[in-house]
Amino acid sequence: MSEATVNQESTGSEAVDERTLFSLLGRAHTLAILNEFVSKDGQSIRFGVLQDTLELSPNTLSRRLDELVEAGFLERTQYDEIPPRVEYEPTEMVDDLAPVFQKLEIWMERHGSDQLECF
Repeated sequence: MSEATVNQESTGSEAVDERTLFSLLGRAHTLAILNEFVSKDGQSIRFGVLQDTLELSPNTLSRRLDELVEAGFLERTQYDEIPPRVEYEPTEMVDDLAPVFQKLEIWMERHGSDQLECF
């Protein structure tokens, strides 16, 4: 069996300015995508698995993942195989968000949709 060629992408961006961060986090599905990576404890996740789990269209998911790679939250690895395989791995930036997501989970338990009358 021959070895697959691997192409890895990351911008290497170490700092995200506040405006970019809040703009990105405010986009549809971004928090759900990041939460998947936080809940997997640093493991890489294939594009297809993310699409199935989050039930997003391929175009929407691809756009958000590209934005997260560009901002330095994720690294993208494309394997030159048939069928194509693309995996995303969280960077230290996502690992550092884990406490934020834990606090959000606690907040949702206290003030989630059962308590909020807007849903």
